[in-house]
Amino acid sequence: MDRLLRAYQQLQEGTSRVIVAFRHPGVEDGTMVFRLMTGIASREARRAGIRLRTPPRGYFLYGRDVPLWAGRFLTWMLPLLGAISVVPGRYDSQSIATMRRYLTEMPHPLALAPEGQVTYHNERVAALEAGTAQLAFWCLEDLKKQARREDVLIVPVCTSYHYDQRDGKGVLRLLAATERECGLPPLEGLEPPGGRRGGLPLDAAARAKVHARVMRIGRRLVEVAEDFYARFYGARFEPRAGEESTAGLQERVRAVCEAALGVAEGFFHLKPRGDFVHRVFAARQAGLLWMFREDVPDLDELSPAERALADRVAMETWLANRHVELVDLLEYLRADYLQPDSGFDRFVEAVTNLWDLVNRLEGGNISGRVNPFRKTARIVVNEPIRVSPRWEAYRANRREAVRGLTAEILASFRSVAEKGNVPAG
Repeated sequence: MDRLLRAYQQLQEGTSRVIVAFRHPGVEDGTMVFRLMTGIASREARRAGIRLRTPPRGYFLYGRDVPLWAGRFLTWMLPLLGAISVVPGRYDSQSIATMRRYLTEMPHPLALAPEGQVTYHNERVAALEAGTAQLAFWCLEDLKKQARREDVLIVPVCTSYHYDQRDGKGVLRLLAATERECGLPPLEGLEPPGGRRGGLPLDAAARAKVHARVMRIGRRLVEVAEDFYARFYGARFEPRAGEESTAGLQERVRAVCEAALGVAEGFFHLKPRGDFVHRVFAARQAGLLWMFREDVPDLDELSPAERALADRVAMETWLANRHVELVDLLEYLRADYLQPDSGFDRFVEAVTNLWDLVNRLEGGNISGRVNPFRKTARIVVNEPIRVSPRWEAYRANRREAVRGLTAEILASFRSVAEKGNVPAG
């Protein structure tokens, strides 16, 4: 916490401008970082005897589509909290101008997630968007135009979630429910451990059996998706191998993502550009425009026939978006993430993600994602990254400087997230 509190002090003393860059493995991350930058920071400052001129607060970015799946309450609440809406994956000049103004003028740090969206894994960092590094350099550029000498700091924050091993029975029950949902018969030979406080079996043979069940479900769900897209959308997939490696399964996952996104992009008349993340952003944004018709000033002015057609387009768009929401989860799932000797947290993540994959195949999205297990949040504040020493490199080659700063943020995240199974507490 001393790293974050020092950054607040420097901001309030006028020597630095601050960006809080946080990991995004779960839907709760924004809430956790908001609490970190308000309640926890205030409490720890009092405990450490650090006097801040104003109570610590923060400004946040959120996707413009978030209130559509999270509820109208957030539409009202987020702007009151100082949140800034952005269109993910697209150059949004109005939002960028607002962010640049907040970074140079407002009294609190700006918080954002360089991964761009939920990535569903505690211990694997997804590729980062370049926007965080670019914003930092723009802030530095704006300060220099105003003849100001503040440094720009990026404070990496790693959030992760750790589960109670007493919920081991619940994990096995969810695993069995997922098997039933995708039509797999039960595997005999693994009974839940006895006792009210029983956890996941700890011996190697039992864990290997649970791992085998997880992989069997994964292969089955990929097979179901392949059959669906091949039969009804004309997708072509490579013949399935007998004994398949995790690399082979991962290629099949990638092919399903390609097929599903291709269906959505064909519906929205989009040309595939960029990686899966950017293509998901583009298709999702097109869906919003087709469902919530900004081109129609007043729906009441439409004739009954026009309104009926608009409703039909909205309905068909909703269906097309089911392909997008499938890829939103599936693109992050890795066949090699779970091993028989993995920690309990990874087992919970793997089983929960499989259940969510069923949810997406059945037409759901992130709002239908369930996580019934008790968990503890862990927040690690890494050493701030100074941006000012990179100014000359930025002037010489902007693209390379942004790439280098993004790589340093990624390395900071990985130093915490990917060092192994991190215990709670």
